[in-house]
Amino acid sequence: MHTKNFFKPTILYKEYMILNLIEKDSNITQREISTAINIAVSMVNTYIDMYEKQGLLEKEHISTKTVRYHITKKGIERRKLLNIWYLESSNKLYNEAKDNISVFLNKIIEKKCSRLLLYGAGEVAEIILKSMNDDNKIPLKVLAVVDDNKNKRNQLIINTPIIDIEDIVRYDHDGILISSYTHNDAIYHKLIKSGYPEHKIFHFFDNN
Repeated sequence: MHTKNFFKPTILYKEYMILNLIEKDSNITQREISTAINIAVSMVNTYIDMYEKQGLLEKEHISTKTVRYHITKKGIERRKLLNIWYLESSNKLYNEAKDNISVFLNKIIEKKCSRLLLYGAGEVAEIILKSMNDDNKIPLKVLAVVDDNKNKRNQLIINTPIIDIEDIVRYDHDGILISSYTHNDAIYHKLIKSGYPEHKIFHFFDNN
């Protein structure tokens, strides 16, 4: 997932990430932390100095250039609290996204579609499948996920097989949902060119 590009790191998020990274690896460098959180090394140094003053971590100077960081008991408890807040915020966003997906899928169901294929075995398909697994009340079944990447063939995505476009005829289905933003138009034209009925093609993203 493109979390680095989507979320702007807040002060609390950066505190959680820095403490979490140090707890996992006391030998981690400030540059590695800056890369993981996508902030400047100078800011990492500022935050670490601040957390040291707050008693959340301690520094062990191995040499003039090497520093080892140790999270304190107070730091561990703080990291646990921040983790709970982070999960709460993430769950709220996920539930909002899941509700939007449910509304969209119910519109497909209204068109007498109960057996579906997805086209595009990426992040969007994964989230759609997870949402459907979490909401067993949706009377819609995804039989398989079509993808043009040969390396994905014969694999599973959320317990759903990934197939080639030529395998579509093997599945008794009511329609295909294009679950790709980047390749939405290309997939649509490929299906039309192959003779697939236009009225059975659904778009999760409308790029028009």
